Amino acid sequence: MNITRYLSPLRIWYLLKRESARRWKDYLITISAFCGFYLLGVVIGAKTGGLDSSLHYSNFGSILFLFGFIFTSTAFREAHKKLLNHDYLMLPASTLEKFVAKLMFSSVGFAVASVLVYWVFSLIGKLVVEVFLGAYYPDFFIFDKIIWQMIGHYFILQSIFMLGAVWFRKGNFIRTIISLILFSIILSVLSSLVAWLVFNDYFWTFVRGDFNFNIDFSSGFDMQRLEVLGGGVLTLFKIIYFGLLAPVCWFGSWLKLRELEVQDGV
Repeated sequence: MNITRYLSPLRIWYLLKRESARRWKDYLITISAFCGFYLLGVVIGAKTGGLDSSLHYSNFGSILFLFGFIFTSTAFREAHKKLLNHDYLMLPASTLEKFVAKLMFSSVGFAVASVLVYWVFSLIGKLVVEVFLGAYYPDFFIFDKIIWQMIGHYFILQSIFMLGAVWFRKGNFIRTIISLILFSIILSVLSSLVAWLVFNDYFWTFVRGDFNFNIDFSSGFDMQRLEVLGGGVLTLFKIIYFGLLAPVCWFGSWLKLRELEVQDGV
């Protein structure tokens, strides 16, 4: 099987160029507006003496996560709109190539652009604060470990909003947030039920006021076993979060996109 029929780097590159050319005005307006708000906040912070290194973490985190998730949620808006989906369906590219292009644009592309744009913002802010206001302004280090940890978490969590971008036809960002809240509630209820069933004896001894971790109850648990169990649950969570969440969401997004194109094509 010739894989280039379904996944060609050249066609993906053309899709990325098309996406940039179509929306560059929107990006420029958004960046300009945010720059204005950023400088206003920097000036106010300099006047009140509230500028420190944590400024960059909070500001960059807001750009990366809030705007990144909103940006990702609009990735497939043309596939959902009747006036635009004809041109989308007629693109000379496979479903996989369209998905990979959108994924690269909203994940790697947005992350790199956020770092570079915020770095420029920080230089402008430093010029304004130190030259014109005579106050201290902390430097922004592109290769800061915390910054790239944020980007790593963004790649993982962005996959959820990519799935929402394909799954929902309208209000993708809000509906994805609502879905996450409902999922969290259901997971909390199920976890509480499991904890109730497993640690039922512990619960009642705690209510009676004679709770002691070192005593073996009828369930057969003791403090050491609880620590082992807690470590196992934490390891399972890390495996799901770091290893499975993003690939599963991406794969689900691609399958849903295939289904969506078939429905629109018919």
